[in-house]
Amino acid sequence: MGLVWLYCFEIGTKKDYIIDMQVPVGLLIAVSFVCFLVITAFVISVLLIRDLLNKQKIYSNFAGYLSDFLVIISKEGRLIDASPTFISDPLYDLILRQKSFKRVFSAAEFKRFSEYVRGLDAYPDIPFVFSQDMGDGLNWYEIRARQKQGGDVHMVLLLKNVTLDVESRTQRDELKEKVDMLLQSTGDFLWSMDVDTRTFTFLTPLVDDEGRAIPRTQGVQDIRAMMPEDDYMFFDKHLNSRIVEFRAKGQDSSENRGVRLRLMGEGGKLDWYAFCGRLYTEENAKIVFRGSARKLDLLLEKPITEDSSVSESTQVAALAFPDIRVFWIDRDYKICGCNQAFSLAFGSPIPREIEGKRLLEVVRPRYFSLFHGVLSEVFEKGLSKSWKGPFGVGRRLLWFNAVPLKRDDGFTYRVLGVYLQLDENDFESVNRLTMEKK
Repeated sequence: MGLVWLYCFEIGTKKDYIIDMQVPVGLLIAVSFVCFLVITAFVISVLLIRDLLNKQKIYSNFAGYLSDFLVIISKEGRLIDASPTFISDPLYDLILRQKSFKRVFSAAEFKRFSEYVRGLDAYPDIPFVFSQDMGDGLNWYEIRARQKQGGDVHMVLLLKNVTLDVESRTQRDELKEKVDMLLQSTGDFLWSMDVDTRTFTFLTPLVDDEGRAIPRTQGVQDIRAMMPEDDYMFFDKHLNSRIVEFRAKGQDSSENRGVRLRLMGEGGKLDWYAFCGRLYTEENAKIVFRGSARKLDLLLEKPITEDSSVSESTQVAALAFPDIRVFWIDRDYKICGCNQAFSLAFGSPIPREIEGKRLLEVVRPRYFSLFHGVLSEVFEKGLSKSWKGPFGVGRRLLWFNAVPLKRDDGFTYRVLGVYLQLDENDFESVNRLTMEKK
C-alpha cells in the first residue's frame, strides 16, 4: 500500500507540475505578441518620422519658392505646430517667434481676425486678407480657416502669400484705367460678337464728344438698331465671309482687315468707325468675333457723291476715251455701267449688254484677281486706291485706279474703276527714237 500511495503521489505531483508550467507559456506568448506590436509600431513610427524629415529636407531646397503653409493653434490661441519646417517667409518666421497671432497682428487687425473666426460657420469659403510690413516691403496674405471640435486643437489655418497676385491685380487695374482713359479721349471702344446668335457686346462704352460714356452702349446691345440698314448688311456680309475663311483654314488670316461703318450717337448723330476684329474659338467651340472700333473724325478727302454736279458733256467726254476703260460696280460686284472701251475689251460692242452682270462673269480671271483686292479695300475704307504693275501678259503693264462713289451721308455704295494698259515695247521704241534724234 505504501508503494501504491507513493506512485500515485508522484503522478499527481507531475500532473500539477505540468499544469503549473502551462500558465507561464501562455503568458509568454501574450507578452511576445505585445512586444511584437510595440516593436512594429515603433519601426513604423521611425519610418514615418524619417519620411517626414526627408520631405522637410526636400522643402528646404525650395524654401524661397513656397507660398503656402499650415498653422495649428490651440483653444487658448497659442501655436501648436507649423508646417512645412523649411520655408522662407517673413510672416512664418514671425509666427514661430511670437507663438500667437495676437502678438503678430496689431490690435485693429486682430479684432478683424477675431470677427472673421466668429463668422466662419456662416461664411466658410470667404478668406481673410491682410497685409504685413516687416521691413522688406509690404506683403499680402490670405488665410483660410477650418475649426476642429475636440482635443486641444482649436483651428487649422492655411496661409498663402498673395503679394504677387495683389501686385498683378493692381497693375491690371492701372492698365485698365489707362486703356479706359485712352478710349474715352479718342472716342474708340472695344467690342465682341457671338457669330451664332449675332449678339453684340460693348466691352467698353461709346463716348460722346466730351468724352463721357453713353449709358445705353454698355453690355449687350442691338447693334442693328444702332446702324443704318446698308451698313449692317455690309457688316453681316463681311462677317460671313470671314467665318467661311476661318472654318476653311482653321485660323483667321484676315485679322488686319477692317470695315468702315456708321453708328448712331447722341441725338441721332451718325459717326464713322473703323471696325477691326479677329475671330476666336472659345473652349465650348463657340466662335467669337472680337476687336476694336476706331472713331474717324477727319474727312481725309472729298469723295464723289451721288448728287455731285458734273455736266453731261463732261461725263460723255470722260467715257469716250478710246484707250481708257471705265466701269462702276455696286457692293455685290455687279456692273452698273461702263464705257465702250471696257465693253469692247470683253467682247461686247454695246455697254448696256453687260450691265447687271457680275464683274467675274465679264472680265478674265487675271483681271478679276487684281481688281477684287483694290475694289474691296475701297469699299471697306471709303478711300481711293491705285495699283500698277505687270499682270501676266507678256511685257504689258496695267494701271488701275478705283474711286469710291458715296451718298450724302458718306456711305460708299459704288466704286468707279478706271484702268489703262501700257506696253513696255512702246516706251523702248520712243526712247530709241529720242536718242537717235539727239
